[in-house]
Amino acid sequence: MKKALFGASLALACCGAYAQSSVTLYGLIDEAIRFQTSGAGNTVGVNEGAINGNRFGFKGTEDLGGGSHAIFQLESGFNIANGKFDQQGQLFGRFAWVGLQNDTYGSLTLGRQYGGIYNFYAFNFDPIGGGNINPTDWSLFLVGIRFDNTAEYDNKFGPVTLQLQHSFGGQPGSAVSGSTTTAYLMYNLTNGKIGIAGAESKDGNGHRLIVGSVGGKYAWGPVGLYLYGIDARRDAGFTVAATNSGGPLSNTNIISNATTQFGPQTAARTDVFVRAGVTYQFAPQWRFITSYAYDHANNVAPGKNGTIQTVYAIADYILSKRTDVYAEFDYSHLTGASITDPNGPLTFAGATNGYGASLSLRTLF
Repeated sequence: MKKALFGASLALACCGAYAQSSVTLYGLIDEAIRFQTSGAGNTVGVNEGAINGNRFGFKGTEDLGGGSHAIFQLESGFNIANGKFDQQGQLFGRFAWVGLQNDTYGSLTLGRQYGGIYNFYAFNFDPIGGGNINPTDWSLFLVGIRFDNTAEYDNKFGPVTLQLQHSFGGQPGSAVSGSTTTAYLMYNLTNGKIGIAGAESKDGNGHRLIVGSVGGKYAWGPVGLYLYGIDARRDAGFTVAATNSGGPLSNTNIISNATTQFGPQTAARTDVFVRAGVTYQFAPQWRFITSYAYDHANNVAPGKNGTIQTVYAIADYILSKRTDVYAEFDYSHLTGASITDPNGPLTFAGATNGYGASLSLRTLF
């Protein structure tokens, strides 16, 4: 009996030595004092920063041998001003996934994850990684940011990066209702990258959102140049289910176009979006960022078009490896039907212009 116990203990010890594993707790807090103008009245208060959302999370990996690993990541967003959960109140609303990774065959992950189009542009071609307040991140409402019930495959083939993603709708009696399918290819250059992406989402009534995106990035010494475009085409009546309803495309943050202030949407809507950005590392402690975004929306209402333009500038002072302070200013201008668009990515309660400014403290742990 003692020999059997000793043998079992030895086997467990050997397995523990072979299967190296780690779990990391991490987080980020980016909080600001922000001023914002609006047709409903100006506001001043504590607000999340313009660059990042507050979060904490757990990530882990276990070495399975042969270049394979089991991996997982759970990440929760929160509002530091009141201590509440962000992202529809979900515990791990930012993402929650588990998967397998192999040095040769790539990785497969399952769970709530960033959408493929957002993955494509935000983490490759956007000067601040996607942004976090409406004036800096409103492009995400054209494509959706996070999707439940998602399977994702990633791999690299030399300089080429491939991502394939499918979000299962999970609707009774239908394999396609509420589903989203995405793919992108990127070619990595010596000092930059270029890429192309496409996606299709289907609502509960067979209406579709078709998205295409292209992007490029180039680094020239202390200067970084960023450019990407999005073409988002929504069928007339394309509808996203209500938050936490469990319906098709709920909890994705895609905007709908089912109705307008002028009545039902009777024609397909198209948003053509472009963003250009520049970053400049002036000194080891100083970084400057500026960006311009433009969207032309066709058929916001039947026969009515509109435009959105936003410019922002950020001056970032790095205090340490984990903490910085930055000042941000933004200006947005709306025209035509976009001024009062109830399904638009950015509005100011009927005002044509919106100004904002914030001073943020950001720290990582």
